[in-house]
Amino acid sequence: MIRCEPGRVALVTLDRPPANTLDRDFFEELVGVLDRLRTPDVRAVVVTGTGRFFSAGLDLFAVFADDPPGFDAFTERFDAGFAALFAFPKPVVAAVNGHAVAGGAVLAAAADVRIGAEGAARIGLTEILLGVPFPVSVLEIVRFACAGPHFVELLYHGRLYDPAAACARRLLDEVVPASDLLPRARAAAEELAERDPVAFGSIKRALRADAINRIEAARAAGDPVWDIWKSAETRAAVAAYRARTLRERAGR
Repeated sequence: MIRCEPGRVALVTLDRPPANTLDRDFFEELVGVLDRLRTPDVRAVVVTGTGRFFSAGLDLFAVFADDPPGFDAFTERFDAGFAALFAFPKPVVAAVNGHAVAGGAVLAAAADVRIGAEGAARIGLTEILLGVPFPVSVLEIVRFACAGPHFVELLYHGRLYDPAAACARRLLDEVVPASDLLPRARAAAEELAERDPVAFGSIKRALRADAINRIEAARAAGDPVWDIWKSAETRAAVAAYRARTLRERAGR
């Protein structure tokens, strides 16, 4: 599900065809990968995807098929995975190779630098179209990355943007030709890898402290948003969205 090539700049690749979707096991694996990359010889990380997708977000079939205990385990791993990536003390560069939708866009937002490939990819936060609110972990990551005049638009409308429009809305920092994506992401990671690691980690933690503290407080208290996700109404809305999406794809 996740391929990791260690090195001074480690390459972490989401490899779950066809769309690199996210489930309980993915988030558990992500935490484990990040733990292994805390060694001193790793100075920065590049995160990318395979095929046409960076990540299409949650695997709705798997997540909403869980029984209540399984769903609770998913929410814990979800919050832990996003928190681990957002608070990772080393530089993280997202090389957004393709579509980054909902949770996929959040994964990119958790990075320090987000570089996208030119082309037909679409990027955005579509949770509201599913009828689900944003967990605190997601909201704080996106608020940190994308605060500004377009922030409310991103959350209220669920729109998908081409790379240039995503860049204008701070979902990406830079857009480059697809053939240049990984070299450019590696170069950006190498530049940050030259910084003193203790100083970089301290500055990053200080910059993100308010968001990290709110995420940790919600995890400790139990984020009430997850009760809405578990409701029968939400499950019905997700089932309807999934069916509609499948019909639309079949009609293409």
